Amino acid sequence: MDYAKPLFTAVAIYLLVQGIGLWISWTGPGGEEGIVKMVEDGEVLPPVVEEPEDPISSLQIFLYVIIMTGVILILLKYKFDIIIKIFVLLALLGGLSITFWGLIGRFGFFVALLLFLFAIWKRENILLMNMILIFTIPGIGSWLGSSLGFIPSLLLLIGLAIYDIIAVFGTKHMVKLAEEAKGRIPMMFAIPIGDRYLGLGTGDLAIPLAFSVSILRESILKDTSILPAITASLGGCIGLIALFFYVLNKKEVTLPALPPIALGLILGFGIGMIFL
Repeated sequence: MDYAKPLFTAVAIYLLVQGIGLWISWTGPGGEEGIVKMVEDGEVLPPVVEEPEDPISSLQIFLYVIIMTGVILILLKYKFDIIIKIFVLLALLGGLSITFWGLIGRFGFFVALLLFLFAIWKRENILLMNMILIFTIPGIGSWLGSSLGFIPSLLLLIGLAIYDIIAVFGTKHMVKLAEEAKGRIPMMFAIPIGDRYLGLGTGDLAIPLAFSVSILRESILKDTSILPAITASLGGCIGLIALFFYVLNKKEVTLPALPPIALGLILGFGIGMIFL
């Protein structure tokens, strides 16, 4: 069986999200200030947390993720899909707005709004919704990463990777969430691999991007090389590829995507620091 196409798809999605997110975080239209500087100024785009360098900030976001996951599970269980869809649509509009603002400036909000309305109209088009997610996640990930110092971002990445392992192998509620949301809520990419699929949730892409952007933030604020941010991003891609080939050799197994990507990110960052 030819696995080149699904591998290319997974890698392309990851690199597009990372590439767009790092680009808009670093620089804006015409070389203007990117998302990092916008969040640092706090006038147009306020930071997600009040203390970017405080490790407690990572705990706040971690608890927020757990609480939101629990709320979504409850709403899915009792068929309150409409409430989830409203929150998801607001997140889509917010993410799209940040991404296109970073790409083309103030006019980007109107482009985001048009795409958002078109996505609602053609919401059954899977390819369109995937493209919408590809342009939504960079906005969310860049905003989060621009709001966190390196240490809080690293702690958040490690904490969520461990949580992902527990949620898949222990409580298994993340598996249930993926199954319940599939076909009902646009929360993940499902990449077919033979008779199975590799599922990449929005968090599996947004959290790695936030980590890469937090490294970029340090480089911008301290006026140093952006190499560690780039190598971290590429390291995460290698982690994703490793997960892909591991899945090929396993039958009927559900694996968390974030841990291998996180490991690749950290190793990639270390390599970048060595050659800095």
